[in-house]
Amino acid sequence: MKNTHLKNINENDLQKSLRRDAEIPAVVHDRINKAYRVIESRKIMQKPAPADPFRWMKTGGKIAGGLAAVLAVGFIICVSDPVMARELPLVGSLFEKLQDNVSFFGNFADNASVLEEPEAAAPGETTPEEASSAETSPQENNLYTKTCNGLTITFSEIYANDQAIYLTMSAETPDAFPETMKDQNGKPIVSLLTSTGFDFKEDGAPEIQYYNLEGAFLDEHTYSCILRIDLAEAAKDFTEYNKQYDLMTQEVLDEMGVSMDDLNDETDEGYALLSEFVDKVSAKGGALQSYIKTIDIPDSFRLSLHITELRGDRPFDESEVNTEDPGSFEVPQYIFEGNWDFEIPVTVDTSRTVTLDINETNENGIGLKSVTKTPYELTVQELYDEGADSDCFLVALDAQGNRLPYNDSSGNTNNFAIQDRDISTVYIYILDYVQYMDELKGEENYNNNENKPDGEKWRDLLEQYAKYHKTLHFEK
Repeated sequence: MKNTHLKNINENDLQKSLRRDAEIPAVVHDRINKAYRVIESRKIMQKPAPADPFRWMKTGGKIAGGLAAVLAVGFIICVSDPVMARELPLVGSLFEKLQDNVSFFGNFADNASVLEEPEAAAPGETTPEEASSAETSPQENNLYTKTCNGLTITFSEIYANDQAIYLTMSAETPDAFPETMKDQNGKPIVSLLTSTGFDFKEDGAPEIQYYNLEGAFLDEHTYSCILRIDLAEAAKDFTEYNKQYDLMTQEVLDEMGVSMDDLNDETDEGYALLSEFVDKVSAKGGALQSYIKTIDIPDSFRLSLHITELRGDRPFDESEVNTEDPGSFEVPQYIFEGNWDFEIPVTVDTSRTVTLDINETNENGIGLKSVTKTPYELTVQELYDEGADSDCFLVALDAQGNRLPYNDSSGNTNNFAIQDRDISTVYIYILDYVQYMDELKGEENYNNNENKPDGEKWRDLLEQYAKYHKTLHFEK
């Protein structure tokens, strides 16, 4: 719910992001429940966890891909869409074909720009630097198409506002892609590992990120997607926040009289200590938001992408899982490794962004900082006073009282897709995390609200138990 940038999330935030509000078919509920228990004990990860159960999430990869694979057991496996493949040129029209098949869907095609390669230099006009690069680089000498180890990655279109950058991307290989599982929304489970940099940030240090991609296989050789990069999150300086966060977590350890080794002890006692630690950090951590500084985003800048992995989840069945030690199971994946480097010019469109500054908390010390609407998304920033319990879950409803869907690519539970919804009125609720998961969440509660009598709608239930709620209005 809070900041789920890989550098700055805590254990509860990650679980909220993973569990969110997805309702899964009954046929896989049992295995999902088992997966949750394993994940909550931190045994399924894409990378081994260092000693600090929070620090690994500041520097390492998400486990969302692993969870998605577990959730996808029993779903259809398919790697191609031959109809789309026949109709789709790779450059200049991917937004048009893909924009209705992503969680943050909307009309990007009419607003995007094509990333055009410069005209080729005439013979004898190649600079020494370009000649040197061509001789030593394993990639094609183009700005937006790079080939390494047989995999060609191309970026072809771009649109950006002050909340996110949206890029169309294709990955092509002469050999067929391996079979790839689809998630519960019918999308192939594919992710990207990259170091992402922005030239407007003073430190200039790129940050390692896993991106959960949303796209489709056009044929067995070509995967295409829309890569969403959270620009609002990138424009935050966590330097002082990280210092204060480390001091606060050490204070909690001192109060408990334990060490990180105690929290990493994979016993019932160790898990109990970790749970207590997370509760105490949640009760103190919300107030640290004031240490997060916002960096001004210029009208134009350069985005650097250093891609080192494209990976997908392979299908598997339950017989592959050791029932005596389910935590030892690793989701099978295929990985393309290499170095694909891109420098992409970005122009920011702020003309259609609306931000409502709220800056209020209630008697519980819980409230809202702001709510931002773009043509594609609604982003809610909550606010906590010092000492307020931030172990909460965020829900937003449209004008009809129906749940707004989460943005699958962002990994946040404060980012919602809005394209097909009436958001002239938005209802926002901050709820106790455990109570929401155990009592309030469920299709029977939030579906079919328009046909329920007053007093029995989901909004009535949420208002009854919310630790904070707010009704907002946007012009149509």
